[in-house]
Amino acid sequence: MCRKVAMKNNIDVMYFACLVPAHVFFGEDGMMDKRVFLATWKEIPAQNEMQFTIANLAMTADAISTKLQKENVFTIAKRNVEGQDMLYLSIKFINGLWALLEIKVAPGSSNITLAIKCRTCEIAPDISNSVEAILRA
Repeated sequence: MCRKVAMKNNIDVMYFACLVPAHVFFGEDGMMDKRVFLATWKEIPAQNEMQFTIANLAMTADAISTKLQKENVFTIAKRNVEGQDMLYLSIKFINGLWALLEIKVAPGSSNITLAIKCRTCEIAPDISNSVEAILRA
């Protein structure tokens, strides 16, 4: 996401725009209660859900959960549905905005499916890019 930045020193104030990865704005208080997660997921309209594919990334659900936890993406639940591992995660931005994630990991596949549900759909691509960057790092 592109952000405008002002920097002041003893000479002048300089203004510029720079690209900042969304995950630097993920708050440490983003762990959501399971019941609240389920209620919020149902409450957010279906049209506010965006799907992304992260290709060529063979990782287990546990490895994904561990990597994302280090960057304030919190695993709420993990379950196995028809042979696929499903992770349910929450993010809280430092401005209080929440995003809910569902990650599908199919055995033997190098692709991961990421669903993002939030009230502000415009941030979903930034979240997807950040999740992919975290997992590839």
